[in-house]
Amino acid sequence: MGTYDVIVVGAGTAGCYASYLIGRGGLKVALLERKGFNDIGYKVCGDAIGKHHFDNLGLSYPSGEELDCVFSGVKIYSPNEEHSIIVPGEGFGVNRKAFGRRLLNMALDVGVDLFPSFHVSKPLVEGGFVVGVEGIDREGHTIQLKSNVVIDASGFSSIVRSRLPFDWWINEQIKGEDTNICYREIVETKVEFDTKYAMIYLSKRIAPGGYWWLFPKRSNIVNVGLGVQPTGNAPNPRINYMRFIASRPEFKGARVIDSGGGIVPTRRPIYCPVGNGILAVGDALAACNPIHGGGIGPSLISAKHAAEVVLEVLERGPPSMENLWSYCLRYISDYGLKQVSLDLFRMFLQRLSDDDLNFAFKQNVISGDEVDRVGRVGELNLSVVDKVGRALKLISRPSLLYKLKVVVDYMGKIKTLYGEYPEDPEMFPTWRNRVEKLICEFVEHIS
Repeated sequence: MGTYDVIVVGAGTAGCYASYLIGRGGLKVALLERKGFNDIGYKVCGDAIGKHHFDNLGLSYPSGEELDCVFSGVKIYSPNEEHSIIVPGEGFGVNRKAFGRRLLNMALDVGVDLFPSFHVSKPLVEGGFVVGVEGIDREGHTIQLKSNVVIDASGFSSIVRSRLPFDWWINEQIKGEDTNICYREIVETKVEFDTKYAMIYLSKRIAPGGYWWLFPKRSNIVNVGLGVQPTGNAPNPRINYMRFIASRPEFKGARVIDSGGGIVPTRRPIYCPVGNGILAVGDALAACNPIHGGGIGPSLISAKHAAEVVLEVLERGPPSMENLWSYCLRYISDYGLKQVSLDLFRMFLQRLSDDDLNFAFKQNVISGDEVDRVGRVGELNLSVVDKVGRALKLISRPSLLYKLKVVVDYMGKIKTLYGEYPEDPEMFPTWRNRVEKLICEFVEHIS
């Protein structure tokens, strides 16, 4: 069916935005999507994104049908819901499908060829390079499409990179413990909610390894759901939703507008998101915030850097892993440094009991401003005076004090190590081994 400069697999946030940027740069782009045309843009999601992402990328703010509400911050509740902290920061509650359609139309307007209802089955590899994909079109025909570069934007399933040979670094498997299985509903309630804050509730009883959320879209329409870490005897998230959340008084008589579930990577990005002729973006890169699972912003960031690198590389030479390598460095510098640090903070939080969390909230161990800093730059800085004050507060919980000190130390160590990401592939295996050793040390200390 012809040859393209770039094939993008997946018309989600990252796929549409990357297609738009590359198409705007003058290259011929094919955008492949398994959903039908009318369903593109829909995704089970928390539907929230920070304002700073639009500022940093130069995208216009959501408006009209795309905008549901504007948040002034996030309110985080202790497991017993007796205490809370407010994390400042403006953000938007969006109509997820309308926002997705905006990105799709941007791509179509610059001449991107869309293939809806196209199910990619495997990458095409020739001479050690990805040179296209094979899939089934909407008529049921098996089709091969060729390109110079393939961008895997297929989401958590990573349908392209995960079907490459195992010795390709980009084919990294994501463990279940580094994910959350989510279930959410959009409901119209008889109770009105304050739309000023997105609300997060920590509770190992309701959402072990994750949290449950309530993000207002209107005063009486909310996006409410939970994420569960799928380890051991983890509960079915839908069952826990019905048992603990839908049964709450504020949801009595609520009308369900939409419901669904999905899998979210809640970890650091895959170590190497490039190979010969291929890059991974969005959830295929594991570009999500490990603490709150937000993926819209990081997906846009990954798409931006992937598109810029592809445009530069195809202008001057072959899309080898070496030539595409700068994508790794740019994403890590822009978002990955924070992401990997937050991954350790996520592991720390997942190992705290509800009793520990209730105690920490009551004693104001970490303030909303400190949580904001952790979320923005991936750092938890405790001055000497603060450490002494916290030591006094935590004197009855020495293990919690010890773990807090460990997580501060190791968040700094891993950011330093990621700041030393190799400039070229030659030193990558050694660097990756150092990262894995450091993470193992951290886990031993907090376990």
